[in-house]
Amino acid sequence: MSDIRVVTGTVPVRKTADDGFLSPRAIRDGSLVVLPWYDALALEGRVFSAQNGDETTPLSFNALAANRPSAWIRAATSTIVIPLGCTVTLEAATGTVTEIDLRIADNDIGNGTSTAASVGPLSMKTSLPIAATSVVRHLATADTTAGTNERTIWRATIQFALATAEGNPFPTFDISREMMGYPVLVGPATIMVYVTATTTVPTGFVTWKWAEIPTNSVE
Repeated sequence: MSDIRVVTGTVPVRKTADDGFLSPRAIRDGSLVVLPWYDALALEGRVFSAQNGDETTPLSFNALAANRPSAWIRAATSTIVIPLGCTVTLEAATGTVTEIDLRIADNDIGNGTSTAASVGPLSMKTSLPIAATSVVRHLATADTTAGTNERTIWRATIQFALATAEGNPFPTFDISREMMGYPVLVGPATIMVYVTATTTVPTGFVTWKWAEIPTNSVE
């Protein structure tokens, strides 16, 4: 039988060095204080973000074509990427059908002919203790490698009654990890988004948030 004992207190004992024993943290009634796993990864510097399009310069999304995504993350070999969120903000769109199709593939689709992320990847810990191994790209104008077992994990179709105009609210789609269906990308792998329309394609921004851990820490 195991026995866990804690040192209670309202002022926690903080260590400033690694590799030392410490009692589990608890409040005075003995209740354990547990940090959510993603917060622990963020404290390690293993949560990252990147932006496709920045400030007042949106992307002019490309027309729909197989193997030419609008934006994507390439998960590196020996790395597991855990997508936490993808935000697509449309700045302008016409009255035609606009679609957002978020997909994953079991391989690294490469860069094709594309552009690096406008910002990042950067750690969400501002001291930047760890560099991302993932590569973020946008606007493929020539084919990437075809995705292996490519499948949709979230999708939206939007029909605008009129073209968006200044003064109208711009639609933003916050796609959470739960909405994605909890994907885990064991590198080499890819998560990609297609933002398209039936005639004139929209303009806008894509923001990614994800965590990275070494593959051999899980598999």
